[in-house]
Amino acid sequence: MSDFIHLTNKTEYSLSEGALPIARISELCQAFKMPAVGITDTNNMFGALEFSEKVSSVGVQPIIGCNLKIKTPKNYLHENIEEEDLHFFLNIFSKNEVGYKNLLNIISSAYMNHKENAYVDIEQLYKNKEGLLVLSGGNNSILKYSNGNSITSQSASFVADFKKEFIDNFYIEIQRIEGNDYRIDEEVILNLAYDNNIPVVATNDVYFEGPDHFEAHDALMCIEKKLFVSQKDRKRLSKNHYFKSQNEMQELFSDIPEALFNTIEIAQRCSHRPKIKMPVLPSYHNDDSQEKKLLRELSHKGLEQNLTQKFMSEQIDNNSKLNIKKEYEERLEKELKIIIDMKYEGYFLIVSDFIRWAKDNDIPVGPGRGSGAGSLVAWCLKITDLDPIKFGLIFERFLNPERVSLPDFDIDFCRDGRDRVLDYVHQKYGNNHVAQIITFGKLQARAVIRDVGRVLGIPYGQVDYLCKLMPFDPSRPMTLQQYIDEEPRLKEEAGKDDKIAKLLDISLKLEGLKRHASIHAAGVVISKEEVFKDVPIYSDPDSNIFLTQFDMKWVENAGLVKFDFLGLKTLTLIDNCTKLVKFSNPDFNIDNIKLNDQGTYDLLSTGETTGIFQLESAGMKDTLKQLQPDKFEDIIAIVALYRPGPMANIPSYIERKHGREKPDYIHPLLEDLLKETYGVVIYQEQVMGVARELSGYSDGEADLLRRAMGKKIQKEMNAQKQRFINGCLKKDITSNEAHTIFELLSKFADYGFNKSHAAAYAVIAFQTAYLKTHYPIEFFAASMSLDINNTDKISIFQQELMRLKIKLAPPSVNYSGPNFLRNNDSILYALGAIKNVGIESMKDLYNERNENGNFHDLNDFINRNNTSVINKKTIEALSCAGAFDEFNVSRAAVFNQASEIVKYHKSKNSNSIDLQKDMFGDMNISSFKLTEEEEWKSNYKLMKEYEMLGFYLSGHPLSTHKKNYKSLMLREYSEIKENSELHNQKDLLLGGTLLSKKEKRSARGNNYAFLNFSDLSSIFELIIFESNLRKYRELLLEGESFVLGVDFSSQNGSLRGELKKVFSFEEVEKLNKTNNFNNKENDQLNNQTLKIYADRSFSKDELAKLNWVKGHNKIEIIINNQLLKIPGEFNITSEMIDKMKSLNGVMKIDFVE
Repeated sequence: MSDFIHLTNKTEYSLSEGALPIARISELCQAFKMPAVGITDTNNMFGALEFSEKVSSVGVQPIIGCNLKIKTPKNYLHENIEEEDLHFFLNIFSKNEVGYKNLLNIISSAYMNHKENAYVDIEQLYKNKEGLLVLSGGNNSILKYSNGNSITSQSASFVADFKKEFIDNFYIEIQRIEGNDYRIDEEVILNLAYDNNIPVVATNDVYFEGPDHFEAHDALMCIEKKLFVSQKDRKRLSKNHYFKSQNEMQELFSDIPEALFNTIEIAQRCSHRPKIKMPVLPSYHNDDSQEKKLLRELSHKGLEQNLTQKFMSEQIDNNSKLNIKKEYEERLEKELKIIIDMKYEGYFLIVSDFIRWAKDNDIPVGPGRGSGAGSLVAWCLKITDLDPIKFGLIFERFLNPERVSLPDFDIDFCRDGRDRVLDYVHQKYGNNHVAQIITFGKLQARAVIRDVGRVLGIPYGQVDYLCKLMPFDPSRPMTLQQYIDEEPRLKEEAGKDDKIAKLLDISLKLEGLKRHASIHAAGVVISKEEVFKDVPIYSDPDSNIFLTQFDMKWVENAGLVKFDFLGLKTLTLIDNCTKLVKFSNPDFNIDNIKLNDQGTYDLLSTGETTGIFQLESAGMKDTLKQLQPDKFEDIIAIVALYRPGPMANIPSYIERKHGREKPDYIHPLLEDLLKETYGVVIYQEQVMGVARELSGYSDGEADLLRRAMGKKIQKEMNAQKQRFINGCLKKDITSNEAHTIFELLSKFADYGFNKSHAAAYAVIAFQTAYLKTHYPIEFFAASMSLDINNTDKISIFQQELMRLKIKLAPPSVNYSGPNFLRNNDSILYALGAIKNVGIESMKDLYNERNENGNFHDLNDFINRNNTSVINKKTIEALSCAGAFDEFNVSRAAVFNQASEIVKYHKSKNSNSIDLQKDMFGDMNISSFKLTEEEEWKSNYKLMKEYEMLGFYLSGHPLSTHKKNYKSLMLREYSEIKENSELHNQKDLLLGGTLLSKKEKRSARGNNYAFLNFSDLSSIFELIIFESNLRKYRELLLEGESFVLGVDFSSQNGSLRGELKKVFSFEEVEKLNKTNNFNNKENDQLNNQTLKIYADRSFSKDELAKLNWVKGHNKIEIIINNQLLKIPGEFNITSEMIDKMKSLNGVMKIDFVE
């Protein structure tokens, strides 16, 4: 039998301090044959339940504890007090269930009472001492105050007090860790223990698994502290803080064997462990019978209201009404019976209550999310806005009586109102009954390489190169070991450089460890009892929000019920847009729009869906153009199909919709079920329907089949297959047919999408498309306001406005607001969107203007605004953006004198003489005298404007060159993008102003760059590779305008441009004046072939009559796909091209190499 076990282990949940995964502790215990093991993470119990379950699953007894931070009482304070002495740490374990509950209470109180610096008051510890066992602590024990051969009064007081309070539940720790900076004088401590009849126990404070992990752990500590491993003046742990074997510990403590035996004694005394519990649903009403009654009443009342509205909007005759009402009432009763039988009535009432409160308080709520939209009860309670019968949604997909599981409503709220709903829930159920859920970030492959490289002092370029060898693919996340196995150059680099080898070795050991704690985006628990009675509480240091210390998985395993409160930005967009619409249409209600609106489908069919929820990616735009949606079911289908896997079915869906491909319904009995999607199985509900129609499954059984197919559990699949075939045989389907259908169904189940979710999100997509169609100005004003700090997104919206010919007016301190606003048929640029000003200061400006009227001039503006507005950065930004232009002052003058403006403003506010009445009662207001300065030159002025707005607004550097576009045969990017015939053309000429240049190095060491250009129609990105980058690098300066020679290619609907040639406009326009632009001997624009595309009415004789001069251009004529080459080479001018275009039969003229 073992005579030692490790009690004090820091798992990875001692964030950035412990480097020991729980799974590895289990393996080490098995390897060393240790029957029990403890957990003492620093000031938290994040891993308590996970540790309990995983360790016990391999036959090892878990001992649940915590290394608690205790505030030092005055009588324990050392005379030479230091900051860290204000607190000390104890290792505290739970002996039984009472002790575990008390430990939860103590650690929760630490965070609830001392949010920013969690610690335990010693009185709180004494008050909750029942069932606890205390160890005096190791490196950070109060006993470190012992000095030399004497016992300090502080240590003596501590030992006496704890002996009195905990009696035989108090042990003094002895550690023999060589090289430990905090090693205490052991003889003094032993005497203190023996004199007071207190048992001693041997511990080792384990931080990592073995000696070969010391360097990795040391690097981990440096990552957290932002230090270098090579730094000398930093905290280091001993190399001996590893998971030692019994033999090693016996050798260390051979003179104090009882210290080893006492670890086993403690294990025997602390035999209790927390276990996974069945969930306990919170109560809406203290009386269960009242909850059942209330659920029925509210559901029937809601059904009556919904059917009344349905009958009015769909103009249904009286006979049909009776049949419909009967169908809905039967479905409602069926659902209510299942909900009540499963005792989930309180859950539905709670969700209904906080959603109703949100709607009553003008907080937008999504129409539904996930499988919950399949519930008729949810529709009647206003939890969802989708009629599940109308859309063929299945309740059992959400709540299956044949597979008991918790209901799980995911609720989307307006992003700006979500916190208000949470506040309401806290107030209704009590702060101690509500908490948000914690989540943990991990050290992932590329991130750990960067972090470790930094603390090892490896040059950034080397580390960056390694990361480039590990491209990130979200659809196929890889571990560091997988990258090393698949990319031989990583091994090559390690073989060439010992530092890189060390970097990879350390990174492999740290990868996957928990790094930080944060708030889960959605998860909230509402508990029947106080949360800390089941789960410890944590306080987020950045927000002071109370969180559960267990993450999503383990909080549910602890018996608590989670609710998902999601903040959806698009709901905020719809709400903000609706408010703008109501200025011109007060009766507008987004919930009342018709889902058959033709204008909306016309917009969607063009693929112009920038800003449309779920439908704005490049690939989706292309799909919509092919699909030409004309009914709401098309939107549901495309939301479900446009994902990896089912995307392969999009062409079939489109072809079948337009009659170019015959639908395949698998079996005649399935035509009604699959007609909606032309025989393409898209939804999980259809998979369930196939089982129901062909094999007689109930909806609950069909849900079990769907889950079995999705999880590919072979044993379950075999049983289901036989059940399916037997059911099919009863409907005269042969065994072979049934077998084939089952295999097809299994394939569909792999990627089938939840129709309830797709339908709910299709509603939001349609609503945004409707707003863009019918209220484009309000839509873009709301969209741009929502992305006010994202200049890239605002720039995209600005391009859309240009396409739609909606004017975006420049910012003005007298007319613009903090956000984007409609102004007749244009949009006023938001002051808050200007870089360096801040939305809050612009609200101050806006409020001042609203209260006291427009600003008369710059001086009036300075005198009336506060210091949040009158500061150097804000004045400079407003001037560059043109917000003062109406005052007839030069942008240059205001910018250059911003410091003087601020100095004047401060002086005015601090000196009462600046604002006083003279003896005649007149008001003397001082004024700032702006010194006149010459305005910036046009291009520099536009460049400064671009810096503040992220794009050109009042003008464009290319405007001066626009008159020459035709003669130079330049195109705009939008023309190329919209004309698919040009998507694979070489040597197309564009004008472009360079916005940004990002040079990169490929994994093979080649330089290349991504270049962002702007022209008069749009912003576009080109790539340039090494040979041309080297050639044009010095010429390509940001803010300069060029003629660009570009090769375009199109892949998967995405247009890609490679920059091959670069010319300054000055050079090209100079050559053009002398007709030399197309015949300059060594110019790369020469030696091109002129292609004339014509029909059969074209006459070569008419072409021959033009004045031809020998040069360097060949001519080819294409008539109905037949090529005719004209012998010789000619000089082709823009004048000749104009004449050729006027010839009869000429359709198009292009230059190619």
